[in-house]
Amino acid sequence: MRPWFMLSSKENGGNAMNTQSLKANETLIIRLAVGLIFGLGIAWLIKSFDALEGKQIPLWAQVLTSTLILGAFIIWAGAGAMKRLSLAIWSVIALGLIALIAWNRAAHSLDANFNPFFLNLSFLIYPFLFISHELVSSADQAGKPIAPYALYFDEAWKRGVQLVLSGLFTILFWAILFLGAGLLGFIGFHWFKDLLMNAYFAWPVTGLAIAASVNLGDVQPKLMHNFRALVLGVLSWLLPVITVIGLLFAVSLCFSGLEPLWKTKAATASLLAGCVALVLLVNAAYQQGNEERSVHIVLRWSALIACGLLLVFAGLAAWSLWLRIDQYGLTPERTLALVGVTIAMLYGVGYAVAAVMPKDWLALLAPVNIALAFVVALICLCVLTPIADPYRLSASSQAARVDSGKVTPDKFDWRVLRFETGTYGLEELKRLSMSGNTTVKNAAAKALALKDTDRYSPLEGDILETRTPDPKQFIVSYPKGTTPPADFLTQSFSDNERLPDCASSGIKCYSALIDLNHDGVDEFALLENRHITIYIRENRWRLLAERYVSDETAAAFKIGQIGVARPSFDNLTIGNTYRGEIGDIRAKGSD
Repeated sequence: MRPWFMLSSKENGGNAMNTQSLKANETLIIRLAVGLIFGLGIAWLIKSFDALEGKQIPLWAQVLTSTLILGAFIIWAGAGAMKRLSLAIWSVIALGLIALIAWNRAAHSLDANFNPFFLNLSFLIYPFLFISHELVSSADQAGKPIAPYALYFDEAWKRGVQLVLSGLFTILFWAILFLGAGLLGFIGFHWFKDLLMNAYFAWPVTGLAIAASVNLGDVQPKLMHNFRALVLGVLSWLLPVITVIGLLFAVSLCFSGLEPLWKTKAATASLLAGCVALVLLVNAAYQQGNEERSVHIVLRWSALIACGLLLVFAGLAAWSLWLRIDQYGLTPERTLALVGVTIAMLYGVGYAVAAVMPKDWLALLAPVNIALAFVVALICLCVLTPIADPYRLSASSQAARVDSGKVTPDKFDWRVLRFETGTYGLEELKRLSMSGNTTVKNAAAKALALKDTDRYSPLEGDILETRTPDPKQFIVSYPKGTTPPADFLTQSFSDNERLPDCASSGIKCYSALIDLNHDGVDEFALLENRHITIYIRENRWRLLAERYVSDETAAAFKIGQIGVARPSFDNLTIGNTYRGEIGDIRAKGSD
């Protein structure tokens, strides 16, 4: 007997209730009921959080809140496409997976600030649920585990457009409600505004609004198809643009080398963003291949070149990330970047092979996309659960660096284990605190004793990444003919001392020496693009102030039109504060 997702309605008698799709009115009722019931449940949970008065939110409440919020979208999307029994089984499975992921996040995180929307390391739940739902929904509609590519394409793009339109509808819906509340408030009636702020009204109404907007997308298929075609048309003609830019970047690297790219400290993230854009735009141009419509020659060649660029970008991202991991080990953020690099490499290899095959234009893109959808869903599931939890992998990686002697305890950043790797990091610290190595044992015990207030404060013995200014980068605008202070050029600046990038690489730093506090010692001002930073000499140079200025002001700085002006009015002191000339009130002694 084949499983439920392989059975077609014809094979089950056609009229059987458990294989029929829901009727239009049944779909609307289910969606509205889910919006109302789930909304009321979320409202009750949110109100119960307020009653805790700052106490820790129970684990079950965190899990249930997130499950209700995301589970509603699964049922809303499936109700318009899946058969009754399939929808019921998939909804239970999806809710269980969401609950598992929410539990894993809440149980192993040390962050006391709860948010139900996975706005943290667990954000991969969104692509996981989207891809998984489309794979299950399309398989159910096709009556076999692997649906035709055309069905995957139609369903995925339809669902994406539907989500965007539902979000816009809900935002406009609430904008109109607040407009009405404002109008009533003008004439002295505030009850409607109070109603909007009530959780028992806001959450159910939001659920009903999203449910109605999702349903409108199903009952207006022509509108959705036309809107999707417009979106795909616009995106497809952005492909030649990004292809040209990508080629310029790749060719330029041949002359500049990779060092300027590594110095940005954002190479991996930027390259992965480029990979995402290339995959999106190649698919917008390819759509369903030659079978759906003829493809312009410009798009054909752009897609072929873009497939090669995708592999280049993915390879550079992998190299950049490996340099950081090899030097500093895994952190949760680097683990997520490693996931992105792995997926990008898979797409890069698959698309490059599709581009060089002598058959029809990108004929292999369809099977590659289907196979990678399953792989990406599996990878995301592993990362979202204890199997490959970023906290667990990072804690093991960092502890291994100490165990192996690759980094000595005095140069190891113990706060990664104490604050950034959740409960797994604490477990590793406890293990290390019982180590036979006395130095490791004492350092781990000291890290365990750190308070939350120590999380971002430099500690004694910290080894911070530093940069020393490059004398060749400076152009002194004022006074003419002077040079930067010698002790500024030899000082090592840590990241939290905010030395502009222009001081060590990139564009030139325009600078000025000027006595701003009339103590006979010049301060040092630096201009990078439109950002001015001012340093004062005490025991060492430290950041005094920073501000963004207009293009005109920046141009005047560069040609040395710089001076000092005393305020027209003295500062007005009020109690323990003073009112500054620019109209702000700050405590005495503040910057």
